[in-house]
Amino acid sequence: MGQKQILLPEIDLDVVDVQAVAITATPRGETMISLEMSGGQIMNLIFSPATLAQLEAMLDIANEARTRERPIQ
Repeated sequence: MGQKQILLPEIDLDVVDVQAVAITATPRGETMISLEMSGGQIMNLIFSPATLAQLEAMLDIANEARTRERPIQ
């Protein structure tokens, strides 16, 4: 039997004027990327190992596409 997909609301967050970025591991083995904004607000993004691997793969594909569009001269 297939898993029932849970639909979550979409959340739009404006990430502007980032002052600091920190990447750390949580005690549960997840990766947390913390973004500190100029106003002092901190946004923590927590990724499971599988989700982080998916994100890394997507970023690699995007970087390769950008490299093909703008080769180094």
